Amino acid sequence: MYPSGTTREIVDLIAEGATRAEGPRILPYLDMPLQHGSDRILTAMRRPERRATIRERVDWLRDAIPDLTLRTTVIVGFPGETDEDFDELVDLLEEIRFDRVGAFAYSIEEGTRAAEMEDTVSESLARERLERLMDVQRTISYELNEDRIGRVQAALVDEVFEEDEQGFVGVVRTEAQAVDVDGVTHLLPTEGAAPRPGDMIRVEIVDAEDYDLIGKVTT
Repeated sequence: MYPSGTTREIVDLIAEGATRAEGPRILPYLDMPLQHGSDRILTAMRRPERRATIRERVDWLRDAIPDLTLRTTVIVGFPGETDEDFDELVDLLEEIRFDRVGAFAYSIEEGTRAAEMEDTVSESLARERLERLMDVQRTISYELNEDRIGRVQAALVDEVFEEDEQGFVGVVRTEAQAVDVDGVTHLLPTEGAAPRPGDMIRVEIVDAEDYDLIGKVTT
């Protein structure tokens, strides 16, 4: 859901669907791919978004939709990206504090306009920038996960097994954890019948890791 395509009408529709008294019919989870956080690089990418637009649309969404989970995707090392451009990207991520960030180092794709651009960024510098960005996001993710400790959330059971060496007996996902691309919630043993894969259960979050949560079944 690109920022430039996010209208007030769409925001209101999602908000209504996610907060209905009779039960939600729209999951409050959105993927808003930014690509970058520098207006200069966004222009070079031929993206219509700008930093001001991104901030505005995120504010609309967060004001209207309680407990919204926001994911984004960014690219580092795009041709012509300077240290200042990269710093602007990191600053924007620190400001907005997305729940999830997928980041990739730019790689040349034959036949694209970008492949013909000059001022290419070396692979080693792109990888260094990628590592720096993910270090920043790792801290943000951990802090956001810490804020979830003590909450009780609905979760889908993905896997159940005998207690492992870490003391976990299963893997579940809350509505803020998309399959394959996000972290998971590790399940601690509790009294009573064990849940089965496919069950929807209530989980109390009792601890946090960088990307994963730890919880126990509750009523």
